[in-house]
Amino acid sequence: MSLLIDGAQRYLADLLPGDVSDVRALKLPTLPYFLQDAFELGQLRVHGHEVVLAAAKTAQSQQTLHRMLSRLRDAAQSRVLYVAGHLTSYERKRLLSERVEFVVPDSQLHAPSLALDLRERPTTSAPRSEVLSLGPATQAVLLTLLLNDGGDMTTRAIARKLGYSPMTASRANRELEAAGLVRVYKQGSSSMLALAGSRSEMWAHAKPLMRSPVTKELHLAGPVPERTGLKLAGESALAELTLLSPPAEPVFAIGPSDWRTYGSEFNLREQAESDTFKLQIWSYNPWLWENRATVDPLSLTLSLQDVFDDRVQIALDELESSAWERSSA
Repeated sequence: MSLLIDGAQRYLADLLPGDVSDVRALKLPTLPYFLQDAFELGQLRVHGHEVVLAAAKTAQSQQTLHRMLSRLRDAAQSRVLYVAGHLTSYERKRLLSERVEFVVPDSQLHAPSLALDLRERPTTSAPRSEVLSLGPATQAVLLTLLLNDGGDMTTRAIARKLGYSPMTASRANRELEAAGLVRVYKQGSSSMLALAGSRSEMWAHAKPLMRSPVTKELHLAGPVPERTGLKLAGESALAELTLLSPPAEPVFAIGPSDWRTYGSEFNLREQAESDTFKLQIWSYNPWLWENRATVDPLSLTLSLQDVFDDRVQIALDELESSAWERSSA
């Protein structure tokens, strides 16, 4: 059993002596694979009630986490207590607003269904400023750095690659530094950007702060105009990079500036038809993976993380596990 699950059991047992059982592995053969893969799971009895303890194996967006916990609760037909090692004030507020019951071992517990609600213990340390989410430009800068084998890059090179002004790039640097994701330093006259940890660590740290780049999806008819330089996206890109079967309607992505330039050349349809393709309009240009037919695997993961289809989630797991090898190929 994971340290978080064991810590939650000990914390509950200390609060309710003699009223909390030992924790055991959750045995539920019908539990969807993507839920088994997303959480460390344990089961115990509290006040005579069966409770499932769920600790996320990797960082998830708040929206994804809420949906997964709802699916877990439905599948287990039991109370579910989300276990976290730490919660920011923003995460705590979101969980409270979504009526998710949670426990942070040795710190706080919110489980109204068990008549338990303990506030976080006060701390004497100064509060840290929290970056609640990354803007589109900042997200694109970080993904560019992550896809660059984790190697340091000049701010000028990143800005040029993404088509951003020096002011936009500098603002992104400050936001990423405040989030503890990068460090900015000088090398001669150049401003350099370096990851604050390994690529996998920074991806896990940043993922809850990032959002899907897709701002709108449209059904368009006719052949794909070649000069627009569209990239395969969505399930089409996932099928290209994994063993997933491609969708009946191909999916492509376009950036905001290209959409403004070429949007009038497309024929809009109300719904999917035999001759249509789906076009995703992104909040940043989907060119982070140069000389590839698909969008980059990290942006692709973010764009599909809220799709609750077991086939897609299994393929995303496969993609994420090999993302760093692919990005350096």
